[in-house]
Amino acid sequence: MARKEQYDWLDDPFDEKKNAQVKAGMSGGSKLAVVLGCVGVLVVLLVLAVFMTLGLASAVGSLS
Repeated sequence: MARKEQYDWLDDPFDEKKNAQVKAGMSGGSKLAVVLGCVGVLVVLLVLAVFMTLGLASAVGSLS
């Protein structure tokens, strides 16, 4: 006897809404948010690097 495949309602191949979302990918707003987040992190890291460099320079200058 052949076993009948069980229907998976979570992964419905006939769900047109789900298929449209998968094909669409990320929206423009999501892409913009990711880019702005990355730029913000880079700016914060750059500012921290500058402050650390200035702090280290002033600490070395105070030793002499």
